[in-house]
Parts: sequence; C-alpha cells; structure tokens
Amino acid sequence: MGQAMSVSLNLDYEQVKALVDQLPIEQKEQTEKALRRELALTRLEKLQQELQDVPLTDEEIDAEVEAVRQKRYERRLQGR
Repeated sequence: MGQAMSVSLNLDYEQVKALVDQLPIEQKEQTEKALRRELALTRLEKLQQELQDVPLTDEEIDAEVEAVRQKRYERRLQGR
C-alpha cells in the first residue's frame, strides 16, 4: 500500500457546496452529522468561555435543566 498524503485546499463556500452536491445521500447525511457535531462543540466552547466567570449553584443549574426538559416535553405533546 502507498503512503497517505495530506492535501490542503482553499475552497470557498460555493466550491464546497458543489462538491457536497455530488455526494450520495448517505455521505451527505454523514457530512451533515459531522458539521452539526463540530458546530455544537464550537458553540459549547464559546458558551463555556462566556460562563467562565458566572457563578452558578448546582440548584440553579438543575432548575435550568428541568425548565428546558419541560419545554421540550411540552413541544412534543403539541406536535402530536
């Protein structure tokens, strides 16, 4: 087998989109999943930096988590 080669390309959005458009649906779904994961990690890191100096108690965190869960539950009920 040959050695792996690393290549770096400077592509703009339209070029990347044109490449993605050529992928079969399964690979588009994999690409979407990877992009969503990367975006979520980026947002989480940004949020962690913003909240670094905000003191929250465990009780406040628990209350916020419960409020979000309740909203999601109510949205699911409305969707039925």
